[in-house]
Amino acid sequence: MPPGSPDLMIACSVMHKLSACRHTAAIVLCCLFALLIEVEEAVCLNSPAEYMQSAVEEMMAILQDDQLKLPENSQYRRKLILTVIRHHFDFKEMSKLTLGPHWKRITATDQEQFVELFSQLIETAYVNKIEAYSDERIIFLKESVRQNKSLVPTLIKHNQLDIPISYKLYMARDRWRIYDVVIEGVSLVQNYRSQFNSIIMKEHYAGLVKRLDEKLKNPAEGH
Repeated sequence: MPPGSPDLMIACSVMHKLSACRHTAAIVLCCLFALLIEVEEAVCLNSPAEYMQSAVEEMMAILQDDQLKLPENSQYRRKLILTVIRHHFDFKEMSKLTLGPHWKRITATDQEQFVELFSQLIETAYVNKIEAYSDERIIFLKESVRQNKSLVPTLIKHNQLDIPISYKLYMARDRWRIYDVVIEGVSLVQNYRSQFNSIIMKEHYAGLVKRLDEKLKNPAEGH
């Protein structure tokens, strides 16, 4: 597969495949930190839905801070946004799921490197979208909880469109963390897993790492 192949696994291309016509890539993370929140039913203390509302409040405190909007504070503002993202999304778990059986075939050092690459890939693709949020509304529907895992379905109101996005969470050390996002019925993790596996089968794990490195060095490509 040549470096310029449209099959190159990059965050932008994946999300465009999921829902290009609706600009879903711009909403995947933004929707979690939307301007207005509506809850279909009251949520109990420490429920997954309440946890996500707390995440919204954290991000909105950053996005709406007038001092942080000043140009000289842009880097610090971005750092705060990334801190919130990394706190609520479990990139290690997402990395394990996207690599599937290949995860156990690489060394602990390679695993650590991949988690960092994967998290940077997601963050690079979406942090600008979060900073440029508009007045999307996120409606939290009734969550489902089974043992230590939960599914929190939401409905995003965006430019007169209703976009269903669900979040998969699991309980880790007494708090909920997000490990997958399902957009219009399509799993973000499963899409990465399919394309990562395709690259690894053709170019081995080293080929995947090379492609991710190249993408991070040239983030404008594919946008």
